[in-house]
Amino acid sequence: MKSTEREPLEVEGHPEPDRVFEARDLAMGGLLGALAIALPMVFHALGPGVGPIFLPMYLPLLALGLLSGWQVALTAGCIVPLLSAVLTGMPPLAPPIALLMLVELAALATTASVARSHRLGILPATVLALVAARVAGVLALLTVGHALGYNKSVFEYAILGLAVSWPGMLLQLTIVPGAVAIIERTSLLRPRWELSTHD
Repeated sequence: MKSTEREPLEVEGHPEPDRVFEARDLAMGGLLGALAIALPMVFHALGPGVGPIFLPMYLPLLALGLLSGWQVALTAGCIVPLLSAVLTGMPPLAPPIALLMLVELAALATTASVARSHRLGILPATVLALVAARVAGVLALLTVGHALGYNKSVFEYAILGLAVSWPGMLLQLTIVPGAVAIIERTSLLRPRWELSTHD
């Protein structure tokens, strides 16, 4: 009797592609997550106030979202700002900047990953992720932030914050998509979403 179970997608001893991508996602999550903690330390060493201008923590996590599955992207987006706050004091837990950044970074990385999984190009996925992160941050400000006594206005948080951080936004719209495109052209890290689909 013929089995109806799906045959493993292994050829000549090579592991199933889904397992390859799962392992790759985990490795990239660890690497880019660590970079998201280390990079802000480098920027802050250049002078006070440099971090909010260039948003260094956002760069590796956006790249992770564009390159990996949403589970790894979401997990890293939630863990990295809290771990960085504990290890380095940046972003601060009081006022609850770390919590607001957690929401923004989780939305940023997850939206980028989901958009890519739906075959959206790198740049459109990046733009969508940036918008989602800003909206999520405002919602977090109006709920969690205000509940914890952080009474910054939406205008100050979103509009004035954007005016300060435009260099970081520019890096997210240029350097990160360019780096992701280069990574996806390499032989070892080809486009995840193209290769993870089977007929």
